[in-house]
This record gives sequence, structure tokens and C-alpha cells, in this order.
Amino acid sequence: MSLVILSNDAKEQTDLVSSIQSIYKPWSFRNSLSSTMEIPANAQLALTSAKISLDGQISLAAGEKILYVYIGRVLTGDQTIQNSNSYPIKVKLFEDQPGVVVTDTKGLADETERALNKFITHPHYAKRSVVSVNRNATTGEFEGYKFELKQTSSSEGLLPSAPGSVDMIAASRDMFSLRARATPLLRRYTITASANNGVTLTPLANNIFTNHILATTFEPTVDTPPISLTGGSVTFDISKCIGNIPAGSGSNLNSDFICGLSRYCTQGQRAANNRIGPAYYYWGHSAHTAPGEPMNKLGRCFADFVLVNSNGELRLFDTATYGVAARAGAGGNRRSPRWREIDYTQGGTQAAPFNTLYNTTQNNGRFDKVKFTTTGEQIKIELIDTQGNSSTLYSYSQLRRDGVTPRSLGENFKPIDQSCESLVPVMGLYIEGVAGAGNNPQDYSITLERYTCIDLTDIPNVAYTTDFATYEADPVNTIIPWFNRVEQELPVDASRIITSIDNRALRLTDPPYGGMSINDQFTGCWNPVILTSPSPIYAHAQGANTMRLYGFSELNGIAGGIPPWVDEGEDADDQFVYSLVSSETPTALSSKSIFVRVDNFNQTSTNAANGNKSGIIAHLPRFDGQQQTGRLFFEPKNLIYLDLNNPAPMKINSFDISFVYSDETYCTSLVGSSIVTLHIRKKGSTD
Repeated sequence: MSLVILSNDAKEQTDLVSSIQSIYKPWSFRNSLSSTMEIPANAQLALTSAKISLDGQISLAAGEKILYVYIGRVLTGDQTIQNSNSYPIKVKLFEDQPGVVVTDTKGLADETERALNKFITHPHYAKRSVVSVNRNATTGEFEGYKFELKQTSSSEGLLPSAPGSVDMIAASRDMFSLRARATPLLRRYTITASANNGVTLTPLANNIFTNHILATTFEPTVDTPPISLTGGSVTFDISKCIGNIPAGSGSNLNSDFICGLSRYCTQGQRAANNRIGPAYYYWGHSAHTAPGEPMNKLGRCFADFVLVNSNGELRLFDTATYGVAARAGAGGNRRSPRWREIDYTQGGTQAAPFNTLYNTTQNNGRFDKVKFTTTGEQIKIELIDTQGNSSTLYSYSQLRRDGVTPRSLGENFKPIDQSCESLVPVMGLYIEGVAGAGNNPQDYSITLERYTCIDLTDIPNVAYTTDFATYEADPVNTIIPWFNRVEQELPVDASRIITSIDNRALRLTDPPYGGMSINDQFTGCWNPVILTSPSPIYAHAQGANTMRLYGFSELNGIAGGIPPWVDEGEDADDQFVYSLVSSETPTALSSKSIFVRVDNFNQTSTNAANGNKSGIIAHLPRFDGQQQTGRLFFEPKNLIYLDLNNPAPMKINSFDISFVYSDETYCTSLVGSSIVTLHIRKKGSTD
């Protein structure tokens, strides 16, 4: 009597808006009629044909759920991981499902995106990964997956601002003693809001001039993320601990101080006395030439990059293994991180006042502030005078300032490597024996005045934490620095993993420290590499086994460089987008039978699989030799008619069609356009 043609997309387009809308999904859709259709009494209904596009299912065995992401310089030629400042990050799929996992292409894309956003903690990539199903632009067929890893260059100035100041005060932690960190009453200083809404460290008024260094770091919290590595900066006001400020005042407030940047440590060092620092850090065996007492005190705490006023001279220190003699004695010959002095005078080739160690008691430059700027793997330090003019104390270069002589390892800071990619401000005072006439402890202070950190406004409700338990409890809304995650999640392996980076004695010419691109402010030393199989070049990717799952066999499981990554430039959120697509179409299988159901008629069938009545009208069988996924066409040879149970004529204005499995759940593996043709006839008719 009547042939009815139904589709979720009348034009059979592939970039369907309708696939997003509830009534037009390829597995469940409604076709409304422009005029009412009358069906005669005692009518019957049969499926005559169906066309679908099936992505299929993916079955992951218990161990087939591992890939790695490396963010760093792309290794080429005969380079190995020893030429890098980065370490592959293990990404685990379906962590809470240890056995076999069955999913579809969208389910795998969603899970991969979730896992990348959990495990990638680089401050400029964290929570910015997108994974989607890649389809043929013409046919809409499944062709693999598209990875988008986004690098942000956005930053925000946290200080000065009144709310920021309060949050910074609340986040301050002692970095000298674990006991003092846990018990504020044991601290010998206070952290308060300064007049310009910065934060000021001041010795306690009722305390004697202490022989302890008063040091504090700022724990990453929701309002104090790490410093931006794309031109972020931190400025310290040192006018209350450096000589001749203001000029002619006769003030004698010159004292030993430190200020700079450090990763935030939660663990105790191997040294005694509850000191704070990485477990593998050897505080008592520093290689430095500074006068003993202040630096010995400084040696009892940990920081990554600091400027030190020691006995009236400015000195620079980092913590590194290369360029430092191995430690002999108890425990054997070890090259473990310790304090290392950086010669900013560069062999005496720099013009005054920095051709020798700068004298802070005379302070001829009338400097009252110091500014640290981070750019990629590089650090720059400027001193700012009372008029606001800047002078560069140190900046990264492969050559000394004569432009000819290469710098030695001791004339450059270590690069900002993966273990210290999440840096926060650190500052402190050491005021033993420096009290001038009429000066009290509270007359000395150092102020964190400005701080430019990672901008999290594009990923709201996300907080930084340094506690692994907090991160594991809510990985969607928390970011933990890589260093803190490794030291707490893998305490046995942490020293090996992290020192494998620290111990790489990178030569300054192979390769140079990475910085920003001049043209687009993109940081090229942070290129993404996907490792879906073990790699002899990048190493440390044991167990990677998702090469065929994502369609990277033609790349041997290693997707790095441009190509195969494509630099798509800057998006609307000021993020630079790297995209990667599968090199071949992964194999998916159709392991479940599919049925067609009409949801708004009165026909009935019995689904004995679940023991209920059903609206299923036909089975779409799989035949030997037929492809299992992609575009599939079904045309039953024998039509099975079901009664519509309508004793009187029935007027209808729509058809509701669903594709379901035997348990009556939707077949969400369908994509693109679905077409169904139905034959409606009067019972007993042969038409």
C-alpha cells in the first residue's frame, strides 16, 4: 500500500548538526510529516531496507591501555633522551577498569581526552587537550582520531591586588623546617600585606636577631599558580635589606637575603633536622665559593634559582649536578643536586657594575628591586634602581658578552627542565649580627611586589595542588606539578626518574636552551610527542601498546615533530594548537547484533533476551564476507510483517525510529546518516 522512506538527515550530509540534536541522532531520530498520513484499519508493517554507517566496537585487553606523552624538544638524528630536559609522561586509559574494556570510537576518544587532561601537568598544556573522532569529509566514515594539544601563552598579574595578596599570605609556607611549616608559631617571621598590596616577609618584632635564615615559598593554590614560562616575572622589593637606600639617609639595613624561584617541595631531605627538599638533594655538600656562614645556613634549605646577598656581595645559585664535582665519602661517589654558584661576571668581560661581584653595602647603582623573568627554559635577572631603570645582572647566552668566548657550565643557570617547570616565588632574610645602631629586627624586610603567573581563567574551577591525595580525589578539577606527583606517587622511583633529568650534563651548544619564537611567541622547546610504542630514542616508555589502537603503525608508534603534528597557530583563547591525526584507520569490529525499532506505533514483538514486549520490527544480520564497519546496507529477502493492532483507521504525523542492541540500548556506534524504508499494507493484502 505505502512505502515510507525515513532518515535522520534528508540530505545525507556528513557534518550533521542533527547528529548532536536529540531527535536526529543516527541511532534515534524522528521524521515529522508535513500533512497527516492515514493508515487503514488492520494494517501491517515491515522493514524493506536499511542503510547505516557503523563505527564498530573496540575491545581493549587488560594490558592494552598505555601511551606516553613527551613535551620537550623533538629529538632528531643521533640525539637521544640525554639531549632533552624532559621525560615521557605515562598516560593510563580506563584506570578504574583493570579487565577487558569494550567501547566505541567516541568512547575511546573521550577516555583519551580525559586521561591526557589528567596526566599532562605541564603548566602551559595542563587541562587543554582535546581528542575527537576523525572522519572523512565527504563520506563521514571513521578514519581514526585527532589529537589537539594546546599550549597557552596567557599569563595574569596576580600582584598587586588585595584578594591576591590575602591568598598569597594564606599560601605562604616555611621552606627551612617541616616543623615550622606545620606550626606557624615556630616561624620567626610574619607574612603581611604591604602598602602596595604585595606580600612582605618581616622578622618578628619580639625576636632577637636570629641565626636562622628566614625563608618562605608560596605553595601553588587556586589563586597562586606557578609562574608563567612565557615571559612571566616576579619582582622583589629589597630596599629594606640592601645598603644606601634611600641615598644619604644613613640607614644601615644591609643584610643577607635570598630571593628567586623554586619548585615547591613537600618532602624531607636526607639530611637531619626536618629540612625540606627533594629526597635526593645533598644540602651539606654544596659546591660554592661564597663566604661560609650565610651560605652554610642557606645550604640547609632548598631552592632552584636564587639571588643571594652574602656578606655584602650579590651571588647567583642554582641546584644542579653537572658542572659540580661528585660527592665523595659516606654513601659513595654521587652526583646529586646541590648548590652551585653561577658566575654572572662572565670572566670579567661585563662592564661595571657587574664585572665583579656587586657590592651591596655601597650599592652604587642604587638598586632597590630585583626582577626574575622566565622564558621557555631560560631565566633573566634584572636589578631596578630607585628611578625605575633596569640593568641586566644575568641572562642566558651561549657566549660571554665578548660575543666570542663560549660560556662555561658555571656561567649559565641550569635550564628550566621538566622537574622544575612549575616554579613559585621564594624569598628570605638572614640577619644575624647585622643590626645597625637603633635598628630592630622588624626594620628589615623583603617584599614580593609583582608576580605574573599562569592564567587559568580559560579553565575555570581548576585549582593547583601539591598533594597527590587531593589530586587523585579530583583529577578533573586539580593540577599537580609533575615533580610533586612523581615524588609522592612513585617514592621508590622518584630519585631515579628526576635525577635522570638533573644528571644530563647538557652542553651549551648541543642543544641551546629553548626560548620563545620571535614571530608568534610560541615556545618551541615544548613540542608534543605521542609515544604509543616503546621508543629507543625517547626511552622510558615501557609498556606503551596503543599504536594500532590509534592508527599510528605507519609512524612506528612515535608521533613527533612537524609533520606529523600540524601547527594550527593561535586560536581565539590565545592558545597555540598542535594537531595530530591517525596515519591509518584503526580497525574496529562489529561484535553486537543491531535491530530496528519503531517507537510510536502499536506493533508488538517479544524480546525474550530481556523478557519484555518490544517495538523491534527487524534484525540487521551480519553475513560472511560483508564488511563489519563503515557504510552498511541491509535488504531482507523475506519481509516479516507485524500487525499494527489498529481496528480502525489511524492518522499519524511522525515516525520514531531507533537502532538498538538486543538489550534495547541504543547503538551509539552509528554515525552520519541512517536510512530506513518501511512497507505498510492492509492485513491480507499482497501489495
